Amino acid sequence: MMLPEEENYAVSKFEAMLKENNILFFDVNEFEEIIEYYLDYGRTTRAKRALEIGLSQHPDAISLKLLYAEELVFEDRLEDATKLLNELEGSEPMNAEIYVQKANLYSKLNQHRRAIEMLQHALTLDNEQAYLFALIAMEYFYMEDYDHAKDYFGKCIEEDPQDYNTLQQLLYCYEVLDKVQEAMNFLNHYLDQNPYCEVAWYHLGRLYFTQNDFENALRCFDFAIISDDTFTGAYFEKARTLEVLENFEKAIENYKITLTLDDPSALAFLHIGRCYEKMGNDAKAEEYYFKATHEDPQLDKAWITLADFYYLRRNHEKALKYIQKVLSFEVGEPYYWKRYAELNYYYLQNLKEAEYGYHKAVQNGDYSYATLIEWVDLMLLLGKYKEALPIISDVIQIYPHELVNYYRVAFAYYGVGEMEAAAHYFQLSVKQAPQWQSFFENKFDFKIE
Repeated sequence: MMLPEEENYAVSKFEAMLKENNILFFDVNEFEEIIEYYLDYGRTTRAKRALEIGLSQHPDAISLKLLYAEELVFEDRLEDATKLLNELEGSEPMNAEIYVQKANLYSKLNQHRRAIEMLQHALTLDNEQAYLFALIAMEYFYMEDYDHAKDYFGKCIEEDPQDYNTLQQLLYCYEVLDKVQEAMNFLNHYLDQNPYCEVAWYHLGRLYFTQNDFENALRCFDFAIISDDTFTGAYFEKARTLEVLENFEKAIENYKITLTLDDPSALAFLHIGRCYEKMGNDAKAEEYYFKATHEDPQLDKAWITLADFYYLRRNHEKALKYIQKVLSFEVGEPYYWKRYAELNYYYLQNLKEAEYGYHKAVQNGDYSYATLIEWVDLMLLLGKYKEALPIISDVIQIYPHELVNYYRVAFAYYGVGEMEAAAHYFQLSVKQAPQWQSFFENKFDFKIE
């Protein structure tokens, strides 16, 4: 990476050239630095302009041609990129970067094994192995071959223990492979060599947390904080662990520290509110729940927590209000529709709205027995017999051992006036589940001889 003063000089000179509409001479290294600067800051148009001028001044510069090949691949001009890279390979067969760019091309074509072959060849030509190991790991990652990806990410860490991004990718592979103990063993070994790595302590703590070893989790988060006392994530996870251990005052203290280190977090406000609620301080709980919704109006957890808060205090109108708020932006979430339906059904006696809620819950993927049956029963109570028939027929197909549903089929046929079918299913019901006869006759106020 170039020094700031060198960067400023080359870039300033280039900017002045463009502003004055002159053409000044730059050497190849300067063009590389200018292009790198613009790419680092996401100014791709300027980077392309610098590359264009660079190639016009140095048409035989391999490094600039490779940057051009990279640009072609990025823009999906893959035939042009292939032609250029083949030409470069013919003239510079020992240049590892050519094979890296060919790997990039194959990766773009989803030919990940060919990309790996190119990178393996580059390894024989280049001493910068950590960079190449990382590229190979990512190709395996794209193929969802997490075992091999893990191995190569591990090689990267051996080469560069301070590469924390790669460390996190390695741990993700362990997670996907469900190799928790292996991940913990790796991190403990890593920390023996790098005892002040806050990232490793943080991830080890999270692994202990998943194993319900909360004391060791706390120990790790404390070490992460000792290593970096501004590490917001470590304070948050420590607070979460203390919350699980029901040390609510300490949990609140740590959640509040996160608010001083970073921008206000709706999630932190939400957890603080929950701690206060568990301590029996409803006023403080309510205050922080509202802070969470104010900080992030799209955080569904905050609104549903408010709904639960009021539901548990038998304020069903307010509970419904906040469930409706969630549904204003989470229209496809079946759980919230079911909550909406249950509040209307059991507490507010608004049966039409309740039936609509069950309908939406099922429409969005809730095929649980309880939801389907509650929906069917509401349709029957509302006289929607024709609509109920295909639903209860589906329920019988999905849950064939729930024999009581023949009573519901009988009543649906009874409602649409098909008395022969109603009598058939009623007799079947009484034969299969006689203990439920009086319950259903009273529930739906009918009797079939």
